[in-house]
Amino acid sequence: MSLAAIARKDLQETVQSRGMIALVALFSLLVSVLAFIVRPTGQNEQFATEALLSFFVGPVLVTYLVPLVGVVVGYSAVSGERESGSLKLLLSLPHSRADVVFGKVVGRGAALALAVFAGFLLPAAVLIVAPVTFNAGSFFGYTVFAAALGVVFVAISVGCSAASATQLRALIGSIGIYVLFVLLWGIITGRLIGAAGPLVDALPLSATQIEVFLRVSNPTTAVEVLSNAFLGGQLFSGDSANQQLSAAAMLVFWTVAPPLAGLLKFDADDL
Repeated sequence: MSLAAIARKDLQETVQSRGMIALVALFSLLVSVLAFIVRPTGQNEQFATEALLSFFVGPVLVTYLVPLVGVVVGYSAVSGERESGSLKLLLSLPHSRADVVFGKVVGRGAALALAVFAGFLLPAAVLIVAPVTFNAGSFFGYTVFAAALGVVFVAISVGCSAASATQLRALIGSIGIYVLFVLLWGIITGRLIGAAGPLVDALPLSATQIEVFLRVSNPTTAVEVLSNAFLGGQLFSGDSANQQLSAAAMLVFWTVAPPLAGLLKFDADDL
């Protein structure tokens, strides 16, 4: 119950913050603008829901903005309380360090997921009542993947926060991971495969299989793989089913492993 108490406290504080309210407003505004761009020109026409999500909302909002918000939400979770001294008070109560780390992952991850859903809610409500054929199932299903990506980056950022003595170090580590996954992953992995050509040829795996593995190892591209399969009606089916399963497994890994690693460092620290 200690973990649940910490999660509930962090959820309430994060949801009620001005930054989260501004985030919901920003999401609603941006999704509405993008929906306006791809709207049909006539009455009662098919709204290009899949095009809106795959080519506009995905690259503009989900890939870049959602992970960044996850970093902002999570980086001060433990290190902020450590700097302020409130962490010692928190640990003086019947809370273990594991309760603190994973409670904050759950609470802040849930807060970000709620913000993503709320941000997509207003544009969806407008599109549902508009004189167009709008695919609400695809829209809300895609929102689940967007929220999942945010939770992953909250977990990564909380892991950095647990392993860091100061907020600045946690922020630098979290931003570094964001830059790696969001901006540099394709460049680095492409050059790595090119430079390791002879070594790749000696492995029992083809270069294509290694490229696929590296692609789904990145949580942003893993969500892209899953969401595109969902929008195409082939989630966990078809030729890419194994790739999708790998992508889902990597999302679970990035949600659990960074907080665990941060907890190991946190447990070893003398507060």
